[in-house]
Amino acid sequence: MLHRRERAESFIQRELTLLLRDRVRDPRVTALTVTDVELTQDRRIARVYVACYEGEEPLQEGLEGLTSAHGLLRRELAQRLHWRFTPVLEFRPDRSWQYGEHMDDLFDQIAEERGPEEGVEPDESA
Repeated sequence: MLHRRERAESFIQRELTLLLRDRVRDPRVTALTVTDVELTQDRRIARVYVACYEGEEPLQEGLEGLTSAHGLLRRELAQRLHWRFTPVLEFRPDRSWQYGEHMDDLFDQIAEERGPEEGVEPDESA
């Protein structure tokens, strides 16, 4: 059952990505990337996580654009899913890339504070 839900989540993510690119004409959503979809157990709600790599303000505007396009997206998704019911789409911000960027900065800061370690050659692959 879990594998089936994961396949459905992946399908919804792919279809929403295509719909945002091809069908939604709202310029606020062009900077968004659908990063993940999580279906509830009963498949009645799809939590759609979106990221915007241009900053917080375009992310908030993009979420407003998605809310405006909710009806279109759900209707188009219904035609592609062929389920008895179509899940309600809940759009949520995905800020995990910002957390990763922050962690990278911390690691760089630690490396700078430590300085080059004696007897250790720098890694050329980085």
